Amino acid sequence: MPELIPPPSPDDRPFCEPTSVLLGSNTEATLTFVPVQNDAEFRIGTVAMSKRGESEYVVRMDDEVVFGPAPIPPTDIDDLEVTFTPARAFSQKLELTVRNLSGTTGERRYSIQPVGYEVMS
Repeated sequence: MPELIPPPSPDDRPFCEPTSVLLGSNTEATLTFVPVQNDAEFRIGTVAMSKRGESEYVVRMDDEVVFGPAPIPPTDIDDLEVTFTPARAFSQKLELTVRNLSGTTGERRYSIQPVGYEVMS
């Protein structure tokens, strides 16, 4: 996997939060991640999500859309490649939204994994 740019310092806190959601037909999920320490800065290099047809993906950092809406994820969960070079920074929150636009019945599992680090100053 390519290295994050800028690389974390030895004191920075790694961030890797894998999770999964089940979405029914025409439903969505938004996951929110916030810094552990107040006035911290996150740097996110990878946002991986399950790639499924008839889906839509959006990435917001501090309420700014930095990816999407798009029919493919920033990178597939099976690839886990660096998405943003240089790594994107945010200080308040990271929101990842995935929508199942399929009209078929049943649930679909979406795995979601943001990877980066929290700058510890």
